Amino acid sequence: MQQSSRHQWATQIPNTLNFSQEQVTFILGHSLRSLYDDVVTADLPDRLKALVQELENKQTPASDAR
Repeated sequence: MQQSSRHQWATQIPNTLNFSQEQVTFILGHSLRSLYDDVVTADLPDRLKALVQELENKQTPASDAR
């Protein structure tokens, strides 16, 4: 008798999860944000800061000419 009630209970549990696109986007976004939060908030190494500054200096005159 117990096995029969276990079987009935098991058949009532869905075997798939259905998420909307919005839920999937939220879950993935939250997971990625928590994984990469340290990387995003970390300072750039000095060499990369210098390269970024160099690129910004090169772009400034071109944007003023427009």
